[in-house]
Amino acid sequence: MHHDIAVELFNVTNVEIQDKYFDYLDYKVKNHLGVRTIFFCRHRFYEHVLLEVYERDYIRRNVVYIFNWGREPFSEYFITNIHYVMKVYAITNPRNDTFRIFYNQALPPHENHHFKMVNWWRDGVGLFNHPTLPSTYNNAFKDFKGYVFKVPVINKPPWHIVDYKNDTLEVKGGRDDRILSLLSNKLNFRYDYFDPPERIQGSSASENGTFKGVLGLVWKRQADFFIGDVALSNERANYLEFSFITLADSGAFITHAPSKLNEALALLRPFQWQVWPAIGVTFVVVGPVLYAIIALPNAWRPRFRVRSHARLFFDCTWFTTTVLLRQTGKEPSSSHKARFFIIILSISATYVINDMYSANLTSLLAKPGREKPINNLQQLEQAMRTRGYDLYVERHSSSYSLFENGTGIYKKLWEMMRERQTDFLLQSVEEGVLLVRDHTNKALIAGRETLFYDIQKFGPSYFHLSAKLNTAYSAIAFQLGCPYIEEINKILMAIFEAGIITKMTENEYEKLEKQKKITPETEEDLIPANEKENRIAAKVSEDNEKLQPISLKMLQGTFYLLSIGNIFSGLILMAEILVYKHKKKYGIRRRRNRILICFSKVKNCVVLKIVTVVNAVRRVYRRAMHEAFVATLEYLE
Repeated sequence: MHHDIAVELFNVTNVEIQDKYFDYLDYKVKNHLGVRTIFFCRHRFYEHVLLEVYERDYIRRNVVYIFNWGREPFSEYFITNIHYVMKVYAITNPRNDTFRIFYNQALPPHENHHFKMVNWWRDGVGLFNHPTLPSTYNNAFKDFKGYVFKVPVINKPPWHIVDYKNDTLEVKGGRDDRILSLLSNKLNFRYDYFDPPERIQGSSASENGTFKGVLGLVWKRQADFFIGDVALSNERANYLEFSFITLADSGAFITHAPSKLNEALALLRPFQWQVWPAIGVTFVVVGPVLYAIIALPNAWRPRFRVRSHARLFFDCTWFTTTVLLRQTGKEPSSSHKARFFIIILSISATYVINDMYSANLTSLLAKPGREKPINNLQQLEQAMRTRGYDLYVERHSSSYSLFENGTGIYKKLWEMMRERQTDFLLQSVEEGVLLVRDHTNKALIAGRETLFYDIQKFGPSYFHLSAKLNTAYSAIAFQLGCPYIEEINKILMAIFEAGIITKMTENEYEKLEKQKKITPETEEDLIPANEKENRIAAKVSEDNEKLQPISLKMLQGTFYLLSIGNIFSGLILMAEILVYKHKKKYGIRRRRNRILICFSKVKNCVVLKIVTVVNAVRRVYRRAMHEAFVATLEYLE
């Protein structure tokens, strides 16, 4: 430790010490620590060091390599191995008492593999510039002299709108395309879009340490940078450098728009289900209460005659029912207690139950109710468990990385997706939006701004956008060690604070609205014949989803209730008829039985009389015969 500066010495005379030095660099780079290395070695070793640094990707903005070259001119291999993303200084000693300092990033990228002298020292004069090593060379990257950057592009409205035609592509606009055009005009550079091998951003490194997608191309230094809704993440920061934010976004998911509730049950929706039992209990209780108010005082101190308590109970129950239904009826009693109870019941029924019910019913009929939407991840998890919902995510996007490495609810959803779905990764957000539009049990998670734009594009009536899930920031992805990122940041901060980026985003939505207002004649010319029928069907479906004036169809529940009442009344009538017929038939049988009984009684009476007469004649005859026999005995004697 000298003057509060930590110094590490490496005698790189053998391979083992060289490996220790590169391990030291590896530790510094992985922990994002700055390091400045001064080499006092042979020129061949300098060339070897530059090759190893580039191959092992030890290129960072806070990692500086300083080479003591000596008096000889720079070798061709040494200059060739210096890339402009490296921060390399070289100190030469062209003559005694004189040292020159050269810096590769003092030149813009179009002069790659070049050095520029930035300072020198002379004995007796000292340094020409202070400080000795400039931290930034401000004028180097203010004008790129028409340098051409290679920029990959993927179709992701509203950031980039790309039309793919066979093996070529055409960028038709987009907010990030306008930002890139503004930067190119300001810094005087050009850019060539190219179609990447994989039309995905790329989210994480694989097991062998590679990075997929367009971000992998930037990491491999096969592309200069990438702009297009690149979300910042800790994992991506290990492979890329990010500019100042271009968008403050948040995560969200979309589901199919909640369908309309059954209009036949509209009569039950003005009150929640917890209220209806209380109303039912009120209907049942108030009748007996009114009966008790009338009957009990009269039983204690009789003031009027009650012919039938059953009839009085029925009258009280029926009257309270008519009051609750806002109908007229005859009061069962004129006592003050009964009238006071009836007044309270009428006020409660009119202003508490009926008016609230009518107001809620009117609002529901004016704006028909829909199913409860899914607004957060907990509700989405419940829907996936109980209602068979499937969740989709864009392949190798920031949302994909959030699920793959997330905890809590994200981990649960990720496990459910892997267990229940065979394919849950999509190539683009538009593909998922169309999938959600055509199915009622699908969900897609992505950036909220991207989802909102696609919803406006394909019809807002088909989708429901959830609440914000997490805050996410998007920026431009650069190569590690990019020297001109600070110049880019100055411009981005200026246009962000001035609201220009927000205005660019709003302009994309305005363009979308203008595209929707194409006249039918122009639309007939633009839409192919095989797509016109699908477009017309989609338009009719969208019109059907709009609010409609109140019609009798919305009141079908009333007619269903009337039909149920009529059917119930008909059943009761049939039951009464059957009972009446049964009673009538029983009465006829009973009358017939009475006649038979009467006939049998007459018969029995006649038979009894005849038997009595016969017995009387028999007794007279026997008596006469007895007397005659007795008289004969006397005569014989």
